Amino acid sequence: MTIKDVAKEAGVSAATVSRVLNGTDRVRSETVESVQKAIEKLNYHPNFLGRTLRRLETMKILVVLPTISNQFYSRVIRGIQSVAMQNGYHVMLVTTENDTEAETEYIEMVRRRLLDGIIFLFSSLTGEQIGRLSEECPVVVASETIPGLSGVSSVTIDNYKAGYDAAGFLIQNGCRRIAYVSAGQLYGSSCERGAGVRQAMLDAGLLPEDKLFLDEGLTYKAGRRAADRLMQMDSLPDGIFSASDAAAIGLMRTFLEHDICPGRDISVMGFDNNPIAEYYNPALTTVAQPQREIGLQAMELLLQKMHDPSVKPVEIRLPHQLVIRDSVRLLHGTQEG
Repeated sequence: MTIKDVAKEAGVSAATVSRVLNGTDRVRSETVESVQKAIEKLNYHPNFLGRTLRRLETMKILVVLPTISNQFYSRVIRGIQSVAMQNGYHVMLVTTENDTEAETEYIEMVRRRLLDGIIFLFSSLTGEQIGRLSEECPVVVASETIPGLSGVSSVTIDNYKAGYDAAGFLIQNGCRRIAYVSAGQLYGSSCERGAGVRQAMLDAGLLPEDKLFLDEGLTYKAGRRAADRLMQMDSLPDGIFSASDAAAIGLMRTFLEHDICPGRDISVMGFDNNPIAEYYNPALTTVAQPQREIGLQAMELLLQKMHDPSVKPVEIRLPHQLVIRDSVRLLHGTQEG
């Protein structure tokens, strides 16, 4: 489908269609209406990756995230906004609540050139769908792993290694039965961290117990549900790794209500190093992601793609870090790292 097809359908010249697409006021309203009808009928989407259409920039980009309730995203967004503002771009945030239909509607805004590019902090679309979308408009994936994704620039951490290191730290400090609380298959990162936990246990000669891998979610309430399930079992695990700080706080709160003290009676770890992790009592041992850096680099990659559509995609893996506080019972001689 080309601009010539639209021109033929509307009964005008290709130059006239171009003027309509460029928003010029030198076209009669009747002609504009005719061209718009032809565009809708043919479902035509201009290839605004082309260098000749760079003057159609709106100086706005779309950031797609699943929810605003997770503190993790706020620092990533700050990083995105910092680079965007320095380059004259405005950031439009949308939350999809894992609704594919809603997400598709927002993406259509970019296809129609109402926005210049997209950063996905999460997507309910498949990797293949995002790959096809990237052929029509600039796309970057940040913070989340999307199975099957290829041909698209991304910025994440090594979630498998992060899960492996978290479980390894628990094992190093005497844990032999480790539970893992996550969102299951909903997030690729959750799956990768879980795989890392299993491998760390196997490498230490420990047998992962499927019943201790709980797919409750990443929220505070999910952590409380997970704690309730664990306490209904014959015996508690001696260590728990949560794929989010919020769920870890929910776990610890529930345990404390039953006189089970994290850091003394059971070891609990979180993920993300959100502000609440430091100030909760006991302070939460967690895995820190460079959240703002993820946002900074994601926006830089999107700028490169918007300014040069031929640039090759890159995968950036930033380092994570263990932040050791009070919620893990440390063996004598364990050093902070």
